[in-house]
Amino acid sequence: MEGEQQLRTEVERLNRELSETTEEKMQAAEYGLVVLEEKQALKLQYDELESEYETVRQELEQLREAFGQAYSNQKKVAADGESREESLIQESASKEAYYVAKILELQTELKQMKNVLTNAQSENDHL
Repeated sequence: MEGEQQLRTEVERLNRELSETTEEKMQAAEYGLVVLEEKQALKLQYDELESEYETVRQELEQLREAFGQAYSNQKKVAADGESREESLIQESASKEAYYVAKILELQTELKQMKNVLTNAQSENDHL
């Protein structure tokens, strides 16, 4: 009977160990599932962030291009404005020179006419 008791004790011990091992395997499997779910959630989050990053990168590139175009346009407008201003200044200076010359010409003509008038009056007075 003693051998039988030892065998029963051994079977009970082995059943406990099997039960503990089975319990540990179940916990490991549950933990593995949790880790797998976390991995999938992280992968999804990573993919979303990568997509958002790509979208933001493209928007930044478009903004850079738009800024470059606006800057170029502004430079062109400024250069055109300066050119137009210089042209208007030159045109104004030309007109001023023309009118100064015209005034001098008219003043000279006016003096001549006054002289002619004075001479005519003098002749009339003599007659």
